[in-house]
Amino acid sequence: MLEKRNTGWRLTEPFDWPANIWTVQRLLDELRFVSAETGFDAAEAKANGSGLKDYGLEAPRWTLKVTAETGATIEAKIGVQPSTSHHFLLTDDGKRIIPLPEAMAAALAAKPESYRVDKIFEIADFEARAVSVRHRSKDGEVVTALTSEARPRIGRRVQLPEWRFETPYDALADADATARAVADLTNLRASKFVALADDVTGLTAPVLRLSLEGNGRRQVLLVGKAAPGQPTMLCARLEENNSVFLVEARLLADWFAARETLAASRPADFDSALVTGFTIAAGGRTITLHRLEGAAAEARWEIPVAPGSTATKRREADARLVGRFLAGLSQLRATRRAPAVDGGLTLPAVREPRTGATGQTVELEFGAERIVLGFTDDPDNGAGTRLVHAKGSPLAAICDVTFLDGGHQNVEPSAWRRRTVAALPQGARVSGLRLTARADGKVVGEARLGPDGNWAGTGRLDPTSARRLALGLAEVRATAFPGRDVGAGGWSYELRVTDQAATGAGAASETIRTYLCSAPLNDRSLLLRDETDDDDFILEPTLAALLAPLLTEAGR
Repeated sequence: MLEKRNTGWRLTEPFDWPANIWTVQRLLDELRFVSAETGFDAAEAKANGSGLKDYGLEAPRWTLKVTAETGATIEAKIGVQPSTSHHFLLTDDGKRIIPLPEAMAAALAAKPESYRVDKIFEIADFEARAVSVRHRSKDGEVVTALTSEARPRIGRRVQLPEWRFETPYDALADADATARAVADLTNLRASKFVALADDVTGLTAPVLRLSLEGNGRRQVLLVGKAAPGQPTMLCARLEENNSVFLVEARLLADWFAARETLAASRPADFDSALVTGFTIAAGGRTITLHRLEGAAAEARWEIPVAPGSTATKRREADARLVGRFLAGLSQLRATRRAPAVDGGLTLPAVREPRTGATGQTVELEFGAERIVLGFTDDPDNGAGTRLVHAKGSPLAAICDVTFLDGGHQNVEPSAWRRRTVAALPQGARVSGLRLTARADGKVVGEARLGPDGNWAGTGRLDPTSARRLALGLAEVRATAFPGRDVGAGGWSYELRVTDQAATGAGAASETIRTYLCSAPLNDRSLLLRDETDDDDFILEPTLAALLAPLLTEAGR
């Protein structure tokens, strides 16, 4: 039975459910084309020796009852002619027999299931505002509530609506997993309607009660036991509707364990470009870095001398290194745990934080606001993983921290300082080189740039070597500041570099820089120290490949 209401067409028998408007419309279109003029008189057929039985109308297969908006009712009988299987309609007054087209016959033969919509919820995913879950188990009832709202957050410039837990705690839900789960829920389909007793469906005491809220409306889905003989199908119904249908159990798997499956996998979700400073604390020592002027992509960073810091003098930090570290922090995600049973869910490794555990902290500054991240041992002893917890959050995540390169625990200033040790301004150039053996003070090579732009040199610094080395020394970069003995064996050589300012500045505009050099660690690795600096550094390989051959007894 189909009934038109204010909200549209509805199937009322054999179950109560919204009707598929397109299927109903097809039936209505076919009815409009049924005309008494295309039929013939029943009396005339009888006179010709054909009765109602010959047209299948003596015991009709269907009774079609149509009620108009005015209340007027027409009831017609429809039968199937035994000899041809054609369909015929007997009018309400029993006087006319009308042959029906095949399309009308197909519409009549359709099962009630074909007249219903598949979707269970009328609320679309884009209007979903809240989901509440009551899961009943042998251990009691677990209540979980989520809501979508726009709430200002530290480390975010603009905050759009996002899903977060409201019960049992106030915490962000995983953006991707929750959006996907809500979309799947709003698009959940009823596979089949069934007539089963309450003790079979289990819906008098449902295992799962899902409440979905949209714009000014709310719908509640009750989920009971598995269907008899169908363990992958669950009995379900809407709270305000007694019609029972089946749904696929796998489509509700996330909601049976909503706290675990939808927990935020990112311990700290922030925009790294908004960080204005950070402090790392490890082993009772700290280091602080602050951002200087400029947009985030071009900003310079410094290592100031702060109370309790390991920095003893102000240095410029390496902006690229800082940028990679902050981006890595913002992208930390919980690893995935293997399912506890075969076929079970693969869950994010999220758990309660460990109380009293000691480790490292990174305090991120966003102007006057702070996010504090704690790093402690992974309770599962995973390789390269740590338990990461944002202060104030009810949950912590086991994350792979290998791509942080140990930055979360490195409090040495040399680890963060700018990798460019020296760089000549535009137009300046190296004009002189002197290489001295420190053991006996002997000059083993010396070169000078002539007025004509050509190099003249002696010893190991012949003109070709001098020219190449001078070009490389225009920018001296370190690959690392080891801060420990790397087996270089002391300082074997001294390299004196004379720099000349841009043309026109005059002869007095020359400056000197001096580097202490170890014997080569290999053909592309050298340990150096600028005499005006306390930090030893490993020279970047390209320049090291030019200098290393000159620091051997045999020369080049």
